[in-house]
Amino acid sequence: MSATTLPLAARLAGFYFFFFALTGITLPYWSPYLLARGFNPAEIGLLLALGMSTKLFAPYLWGALADRSKRRMAIVRLACLCALISFSAVYWLPVGLLGWGLLMFVFQFFWNATLPQFEATTLNHLGTRSHRYSWIRLWGSVGFILSAMALGFALEHYGIELVPHLMLILFAGLLAVSFLIPEAPDRTVSAPGTTL
Repeated sequence: MSATTLPLAARLAGFYFFFFALTGITLPYWSPYLLARGFNPAEIGLLLALGMSTKLFAPYLWGALADRSKRRMAIVRLACLCALISFSAVYWLPVGLLGWGLLMFVFQFFWNATLPQFEATTLNHLGTRSHRYSWIRLWGSVGFILSAMALGFALEHYGIELVPHLMLILFAGLLAVSFLIPEAPDRTVSAPGTTL
């Protein structure tokens, strides 16, 4: 069975699996990795806040671009690629608050763009079968649990240096899976004159 003959639901589930497997690494292990790189707790807090600050505007900017282009999966693929490329700077960027602050900001600007656009894509693909969403999204939870647990055991044997390697592999997996998912029909309904 080739990847493109996999049922669409399995491909959608695969994206959630990789996305939340990444979260299962970043949530518990990214801060200890930064500590091992030489950052102090105050600097780690600042770095995490810089990355998280992109959630205040990145999804809206990327959403507006996706709404205009009507090509959500193209936006998701671009964001995955840019997140992968920008995150790879962990291998050559010298330890320093300014450089790593920029790294955190840039890679999370792209990474935080993917999930809202992918959620819209998933729901558009499901259409009237939205009851299947919970089964598809369940695989994100599976990815989170497996990566958080497995990495804990792996770090005992291989050390904290494993964290960025696995994150890069998962970013590559996320990008690869994104190419298996077609654009969804646009099912947005606009109501003229209404705002939030």
